[in-house]
This record gives sequence, C-alpha cells and structure tokens, in this order.
Amino acid sequence: MPQRGAAVSAPSLNRPVNKARSRPQTLAGRHAVVIGGGIAGLGAALVLAQRGAEVTVLERDDDPTARSAEEAFSSWDRSGAPQVRHSHVFLGRLRKLLHDEYPDLLAAVLAAGARELRPLDRPPPALAKIEPQPEDADLVTLGMRRITFEWVLRQEILRLGAVRFVPKATVVGLVASPSAPPVVAGVRFRNEQGEQIRRGHLIVDASGRRSLAPSWLKAVGARPIHEKQESSGVVYYTRFYRMRPGASEPAPTADPLAADFNWVKYAIFPADGRVFSITLAVPLAFQRLKVLAQAPAFDAMVDCIPALRPWADADFAEPIGDRARPVQAMGGLINRARRFVDDRGPLALRFFVLGDAAYCTNPLYGRGCSQGLLHAHFLGEALDAHADDWAAVAVALDRRGRDELEPYYRASILADRDAVRRAEGRAPRKLVDRMQQRFFEDGVALAMRTDPLVFRAFLRMLNMFETPERAFGRPDVVARVLWVMAQGESYKQKYRLADPPDREATFSRCEAALCSGETVLT
Repeated sequence: MPQRGAAVSAPSLNRPVNKARSRPQTLAGRHAVVIGGGIAGLGAALVLAQRGAEVTVLERDDDPTARSAEEAFSSWDRSGAPQVRHSHVFLGRLRKLLHDEYPDLLAAVLAAGARELRPLDRPPPALAKIEPQPEDADLVTLGMRRITFEWVLRQEILRLGAVRFVPKATVVGLVASPSAPPVVAGVRFRNEQGEQIRRGHLIVDASGRRSLAPSWLKAVGARPIHEKQESSGVVYYTRFYRMRPGASEPAPTADPLAADFNWVKYAIFPADGRVFSITLAVPLAFQRLKVLAQAPAFDAMVDCIPALRPWADADFAEPIGDRARPVQAMGGLINRARRFVDDRGPLALRFFVLGDAAYCTNPLYGRGCSQGLLHAHFLGEALDAHADDWAAVAVALDRRGRDELEPYYRASILADRDAVRRAEGRAPRKLVDRMQQRFFEDGVALAMRTDPLVFRAFLRMLNMFETPERAFGRPDVVARVLWVMAQGESYKQKYRLADPPDREATFSRCEAALCSGETVLT
C-alpha cells in the first residue's frame, strides 16, 4: 500500500494513448492546494497540474486500495461523499468536453467499461424515426457508475506525477493576509498527524455541498458572500444490479425508463460492467414511503411499476452492492448558488470555489458531475487568459459560472417548487404560473413524445447544451408545443402515457412487504 500523502504511480489501463491538448504552463513553479477529492476537486487537480502546478489534494476520506474500478465499487469507503453510491448520468456536455479537451480521460473511461448512450437511438414510440442533424453528434451520454468515473479520473491524475493526495484531512480554516480583500495563501487542516498548514499560490475549494467556505472567508475578514438556498423537497433511494450472464436488456416498450408520478419519480441508469441502477425519488410530503430504504419495500415498489419490473426480474439481474445496506438512501438535498465576486470585486484573492461548493442542484437532474468538471475547466481557461492577475481570474470564473451554471440552478429551483406543489396537491396561485403549468404539462410533456424538434430541444436542455429558457423559448419550439396543445382531447388520449399504479394500493403493498419481510424480486 502506498505511503500516506505520497504521490503514487497509476496502474496501466491497457489502452491506446490519445494525445491530449497541450496547455500553456501558466502555473509552472507554483503550488496549488485543492480541498476535496471528488469530481470537481479531481477536475481542478487535473487542470492545474496540466498547467505546470504542483498540486496537493486534501481529502476527508482515505485513499482507495482498489486496483480496479470494479474493486473500488465494493471496497472504497467514500462516506464523505455519500452520493457516489447513487445513480449517476454523465451528460452530453461532459462527454463533449472530454472528447474535445481531455481525450486521454475519455479513452480511459471507455476502456474501464463506460457506455456511450445515444438517446436519439431509442426515441419515444411515436417518433419511430428521427432524421439526423449535425448537432446530434453531441447528444451522447456516458453510462457508468460514479465510483468508476472517480477512480479512473484519479488514476489519470496520478499519471501526471505532479499531484499529491493527503487522505483523512479535515480543513479547519484558511491562512490569509489581513488585507482588503484578503489574499489567501494556505489552508489549515487536521489529520492523523495533528493540525497542519499547507501553503499554496492558489487555493481551490471543491469540498462539495457541505463546504464551509462562507465561515472560512468570514474568519479571515472577507466580505459576506451572496448565497441563496432551498430544499429540493425529495429523498432518494437507489439499488444497483448486474445483468446475469447471457441476458440482454429488455426491449423498449411504451413505458418510459424514467417518469414522474408526482408521488414517486423513477429512473433506470445503465452503467459499466453490465451494471445498472434503479433510483426512486420520493417527495418529502409522502413520509409513508420512508420504508423504501428497506429492500423488501423497495422491491415491492419496483414490481408495481411496469417499466421497472423486467429490469429487476430475478432471471434477468441480481442485486449487488452493500449487503448491509442494499438500498442506499440520501436526503438533505438542496439547491444552492453562492457567488464569490460582488460589485466591489472578488471577496478574496487566490481562492476559487468550484462544483457543489458553489452551485449545488437537485441530483435528480443529473448535472452535478458535469457541472463540477465544467467549472474546473472554466478555472483553467480563466488562468490561461489572465495569468497572474488573480482578481481578473476570479471575475472571469464568476462570469462563466453566472452565464453557464447559474441558469440550471434557477431551473432546478423552479422545477422543485412545482414538484413540491404537485405532491402536496396545491394548484398554482398566479395566472402566469397556471399558464406555465399548462404549457409544460399539457404541451411540452406530450410534444416531446410526438414531435422530433421538441424531443431534440428537450435532449439539448437535459444535456446542458441549452438552458431551459433557450431550449423551450425558441419560436419554432413554442409553435410546435402550441400546435400539440391545440389538437384536443383525442390527440392527448392517443399519445398519453399509461396511468400510474394506484397510489394507495402501492403504498400499502410496500408497507406490507416490509412487515412480512417478503423479498419480491431478489
């Protein structure tokens, strides 16, 4: 096992080398400290090391001892980032970023078993054939487990030879000059050797949604940050499965692989190694469904949903994962936006906040990993453009975040407010909200199953190529949606989805399964 805190050489991934884009060495001779070793932190370490910096990553969890991504899935303790044990989707925007800017990393994740998924290859039944368009080449997602992506990204970083990981490190504050604004020059942290200071020419906070950046900055005399936060209003339950030898994925049916019944949302997530996961998202209003944290109740719910039933059939797949906790539950999910530049400029110099520590959205929309790696890439571009002008770097990074990440935070806030309202049975009070509800529920939801232009707009929004405002505000998309809305009840009945299972009967079945200890599908 490698010595703690030491740089480690990565094992060979047995893949052809795809020459990566060369980077300007704007950080040669500099030392950077990254707080957090998740996707955003690893992304930051990658972009900083590629620009010549020596990088120290301070991570709360221990180093992995696994020699493969598959082994890491069962053995790597990532209690500091509980979301790694849940379903993930790696959106088209992320896959394009890897393809265009980090081809070595894309080659590595594909070599590790990631699947390139093209949603246009499996359109809704009413869209039997979609004429290809040039921009469709970008509509490719990556199907893999989060732990696989994180493990491979870590190995790619270690190959650079300029990154050192310090495990079991808890950051307790910043080291900064008493200037206005303060200039951050290091990090105070605790680990098994006691409290220490690690200095750096720049500090990156990528410690996730639990980040204490506001209190750290306050302690060194920075102005207050601008922050908005709301609960997402849901709790998640996830279970992983592996297809049995020789089994093929169930044939597509009229039942979608992801849907929202108001009282439960579900989705199937294909991954690497013949693995997939099923996630159920339940509004906090339905406390009875807390039983889904137990395998018998989770299996009963899956068996009640026609789209999920064949995927969890015992002859098709077997559950895998943590035997003590076969169903992973996650609550406390928030939408939050933090800005670290105000109308007077940066709140602190040489301190940059990335990923969920800055922009955190409901994981339901699958944007977290994509936003984290994009945000790290934006930092690299800001450093390339402004070199040693730390204030200009901060302003450029802030501008990219406001333009390209903050719109998705706003969209998540609005969508989650609407989902909570529907779950609680409340009608919209404002006329504009009622009109918007009708446009999306009676228009967009049906049009994206029947009209290729609207379906493509939905995919481009989902994959972060267009903001929701732009995707559904284009005149041609609005016109198609209004046409669908004007077709009347017969058109709606022809193309509507099947009714969801009876809510009360489903709740009762889940509770009964838990009480009896019945295992429905395993």
